Amino acid sequence: MLRRLVRCLGFLSTLPVGMGFRSYEELARDAWVFPLAGALIGAAAGAVALAALLFFPKSLAAAFAVAALMLLTGVNHFDGLLDVADALMVRGGRERRLRVMHDPGTGAAAVAAGVMVLLVSYLALYEGTGMVGMLVVAEASGKFGMLVACYASRRASHEGIGSEFVRVLGGDRGRLALGLVCYLPFLAVAWWRAPVVLVLTLVVALGMVEVGERAFGGVSGDVLGAVNELVRAGVLVVMV
Repeated sequence: MLRRLVRCLGFLSTLPVGMGFRSYEELARDAWVFPLAGALIGAAAGAVALAALLFFPKSLAAAFAVAALMLLTGVNHFDGLLDVADALMVRGGRERRLRVMHDPGTGAAAVAAGVMVLLVSYLALYEGTGMVGMLVVAEASGKFGMLVACYASRRASHEGIGSEFVRVLGGDRGRLALGLVCYLPFLAVAWWRAPVVLVLTLVVALGMVEVGERAFGGVSGDVLGAVNELVRAGVLVVMV
C-alpha cells in the first residue's frame, strides 16, 4: 500500500518522493490509491494555509493555499483544463480539436477557464471555514473523479499517458470499488455535505467523459486533468 501511495504521489505531485513506477500501465493499476494521494496533497496545501494565517489575513492565506495547490500538482491538471477549454472552442472536426489541444499556445478560452477556476477556488476558501478540511475533501474528490472518468471511458482520444489509464481502468469495477473505499474516509470530512460532494464529483466526471467522447473521440490525459480541476473547484464551493 505504501509503495503504491508513493508511486501515485510521485506522479500526481511535485513532492520529492521519486517516480517509482516502471510504466504508466503499472501506475494505472495503482490508481485506486489516487484519492488518498489527493488527500495528502490537500493536507499539504492546508498546512501552507495554516502557516500563512499566523502572519497574514485570511484573504492572503487563501491565495497561498491556491498557489500551493498549483505548485504541489506541478500545474499539470490545470494545464489539462486550459488545453481542453481551448480545444472545445474550436470550430471543426475532432482532428482539428486534437491539434489545438496539443498546441503549446494558450488561447482566450484557456485564459477565461483558468481565471474562473482559480477565482472560484480562492473565493470559496476565503469565504469558507476550515481550509484544511475543505482542501482535503476537494483534492481527494478531484482524484476520485479522475478514477471515475477512467472507469466510465469507452475509449481514449489518442495514444498517450491518458490512454494507458483508460485501457487499464475502463470498466474495472474492482479498482473503482477500492478507490471508493480509499475516498470515503475523506468524503466523511464533509459531514452533511458529503452526499452533495459525491453527486457533484460523479456528475462532473461523467459529464466530462461525455464531452471528451463527443468532442475528441475519447478521453485524454487533458480531459482527466480538467476533471480534477473542475471537481476541486466545485467541491470547494459546496464546502463553503
